[in-house]
Amino acid sequence: MSNTLKGILLAAFAGCCWGSMAVAAQYLFENCNFVSSDLTTLRLAGSGICLLLLYMFTERKSIFTPLKNKENLRDVIVYGIGVLMIQWTFFEGISASNAGTTAIMVGFGPLFIIFYFVICKHRKPTFKEILCLLLAVSGVFLLVTKGNFSSLDFSWKGAAWGLASAAFGAFCTVQPKGVIDRVGVSFVVGWGMLIGGIIASFFTSPFNPNAHWTFNAILCYGQIVLFGTVAAFWCYLKSTEFVRPSISAILGSFEPFSAVVLSVLLLGTQFNGYEIVGGISIAANMIILAWPKKEEALN
Repeated sequence: MSNTLKGILLAAFAGCCWGSMAVAAQYLFENCNFVSSDLTTLRLAGSGICLLLLYMFTERKSIFTPLKNKENLRDVIVYGIGVLMIQWTFFEGISASNAGTTAIMVGFGPLFIIFYFVICKHRKPTFKEILCLLLAVSGVFLLVTKGNFSSLDFSWKGAAWGLASAAFGAFCTVQPKGVIDRVGVSFVVGWGMLIGGIIASFFTSPFNPNAHWTFNAILCYGQIVLFGTVAAFWCYLKSTEFVRPSISAILGSFEPFSAVVLSVLLLGTQFNGYEIVGGISIAANMIILAWPKKEEALN
């Protein structure tokens, strides 16, 4: 298997894990009285602990030793703050408009990465990147609106928060690459998540007394932590070792696609023609990107 195909599959799988997390979270909100802000704190802290335990058992190294290097410590803290900012700005966007509008604006995240490489690295975007970005944005648009464009409550404030979340997402795709090369994905994502969760706990308590911790709730929380966060972030950042960060971000659009498919299969929601077209647009990205030209080798 080529490195390009590895990167594509890892990024697409990460998007699917995020999508499955959305279904589990929806169940917790609707049936177990969970609150999004509390769940975010629990998700970050729980995921960080799991990843750091994984790092200790697989690498057989202390989780504190790499932090003695000031550069590693700085980069991990910055990444942790960035992860928290992704969550916070996304929820602010939903509050100012709605989830659909915010999701569409977040879909522009790859554009920020492309701009970064154009301005800072002087690398022009390829035709495939532009084409796949257009397919991803249009696919997300059709999936979240279901063809009912009036469902979008567009506001400039909501759009600004959504774009801010997209920008932080792009930042957290590019920023940790150096420290990941030095100490590994599990260490960086683990500490980043834990730091983000600790900071978030100062603003919202993770312990909601009204939450119902049933057996199904525990399973859903485990799914959110292990697949929707640990596996998703690990695979997503690991994919940037094989493909350009902009490609990883574009393939993150599999998140809404997988969320819709799983909602149909598990929650019995309807899947209309617009959503099918949107899903095809997103799936087309994998096909287009899987056969890169020789001159499109990684920089």
